[in-house]
Amino acid sequence: GARPSTIAGLSGVGDTFGTCFGPLSRNRKFGYRLGKGETMEEILASTTEVAEGVDTAIALRAMIKTRLKGYRLDLKYPILFGVADILEGNQTPENGLKGLMNMPIRKEAFERYES
Repeated sequence: GARPSTIAGLSGVGDTFGTCFGPLSRNRKFGYRLGKGETMEEILASTTEVAEGVDTAIALRAMIKTRLKGYRLDLKYPILFGVADILEGNQTPENGLKGLMNMPIRKEAFERYES
């Protein structure tokens, strides 16, 4: 129910930057540990902190697969699908990054979805 301008504005972009680059960010710490080779299960078992992005990435991918019908949704949402695959151990962070960097450059179109 949020407005698209919210995520594109300072609150959305600021929150995203803080989550990605802030040294105290639980999501960043989680991703850092994944990048060092720990599994999602190992990280979750060793911390009491909640990294909201973990459940969000997996749930959002499931919602996209359920609500959006299309061919190769992983090509339309490569970062989200890649993160979910890394979290679930289906690919390494290194291979996920290589896959993103080797994708052909294309114009991104932002579609408006009505709920």
